[in-house]
Amino acid sequence: MLRIIGRLPGGLPVLARLFAGALCLLWTGRAGAAIDQELADQARQGLHRAVTYLTEEVAHQGGYVGSYLADLSQGFGKLGSRRGPTWNWIQSPGTPAMGFAFLHVWEATGEPPFLEAAVGVAHALVRGQLESGGWDDNVDHSPQGERTYFYRRNAGSSDPRLTSGRNRSTFDDNISQHATRLLIAVDQALAQQDASIREAVDAALELFITAQDERGGWPQNYPLAGRGYGDFYTYNDGAIRDCIDVLMLAYRTYGDPRYHDAVVRGGEFILRTQLPEPHPIWAQQYDPELQPAWARRMEPPAACAGESAGIVRLLPEIAIFTNDTRFLDPLPAALDWYQRSQIAEGRWARYYELKTNRPLYQISRNRTAYWLSYEDHDTPDHYAFQGSWGRGLDTVRQAYEAMRATSPADYARQRQPRERTRDEQLERARRMESRVREVLDQQDKQGRWVERRDGQDMLMMATFQRNLRTLADYLAPLP
Repeated sequence: MLRIIGRLPGGLPVLARLFAGALCLLWTGRAGAAIDQELADQARQGLHRAVTYLTEEVAHQGGYVGSYLADLSQGFGKLGSRRGPTWNWIQSPGTPAMGFAFLHVWEATGEPPFLEAAVGVAHALVRGQLESGGWDDNVDHSPQGERTYFYRRNAGSSDPRLTSGRNRSTFDDNISQHATRLLIAVDQALAQQDASIREAVDAALELFITAQDERGGWPQNYPLAGRGYGDFYTYNDGAIRDCIDVLMLAYRTYGDPRYHDAVVRGGEFILRTQLPEPHPIWAQQYDPELQPAWARRMEPPAACAGESAGIVRLLPEIAIFTNDTRFLDPLPAALDWYQRSQIAEGRWARYYELKTNRPLYQISRNRTAYWLSYEDHDTPDHYAFQGSWGRGLDTVRQAYEAMRATSPADYARQRQPRERTRDEQLERARRMESRVREVLDQQDKQGRWVERRDGQDMLMMATFQRNLRTLADYLAPLP
């Protein structure tokens, strides 16, 4: 009905226009939740302009980097690193993150072009998948890239230049994990009908199974190099946590018991590597003897408040997934540690010295020389040595107590989120109107959001993703 009203000519008699408005109010259920149909049409047009521009002008082989000069003459990856026109970037806000934004728009609107955009991203990931099953942080679609990396699509080639390149998949920075999640999501959206995507999912999940050590942990990179901290068991940057998250998703999606067993072993690895008092949390990385180990120069063997907060939040999820309360056992000591180890209200050091639990810092004045200190002055500005990581852990304690009182499965059933009613969805959309207008006002005729950064006009993919989601969420409850 709203779409019919939206096409009524502006020259209708006043009575007819009032009647149209009344129909609109009746459709929404209550006057307070009436939706501005003109704004909804503009939001839909804005989505189409943005996605058309991204897929036709920005994407290369369906993939993206993190940001671009507004004239598209240069792309950038992590920390502003330059990337050529044939490159895709896998770390957020690069290729997989763009794919999830497109999927979100499709799920909200049901319009095929948005699913096609997500499928294009999935195919970019298929093309960039390494023979080992995962991804490096870069994909290079140029002829040189074909020789620099050993891509899975080149397996079996008789040309040694295509099979002798770099083949180490990385779990660092959620790279292989995020790419795998996107492929799983697109595979499900397509009802597993795209053979190339389905095969890539299988290859990626096989990597997660193969790379897991018999003790349950994952290295930063796989295959192992035989030297360096990339072979160590790695909690840093969420590596192990994200591996477990992917395998929980994979089991819930495909039902393969190997994925369930891998989650259990991963949880057991977390139990095994909890540090003793006075710091019953976790280190960032562990050597083959399961001892905290050095990684980069600013990453000493120490108890790590930063990474441990993510582990503390993951353990209840594993307990629910397995309905096994032993995965809750580390929580009381870890939660008590966060409560007593603050350096200020709501603030923790990233590192705490082993055995003493004293906050520990790396001092550097030029990024070339680092030394350990108990003082927090002159710490490098490119690395967070303090943060609010332990905030919000009261909810974990509440979950722990509730699961102990019943069971993880009962707790999960009781916590199932209630779906919003139709009126609630429309009221939420109405409250979004000012933000939607702001997003549309900032969009140019090409469908871009151009930002001034360091004296240059830039296209930031994180901004595109955020704005696409805003417009899609506004349209989601509309017919």
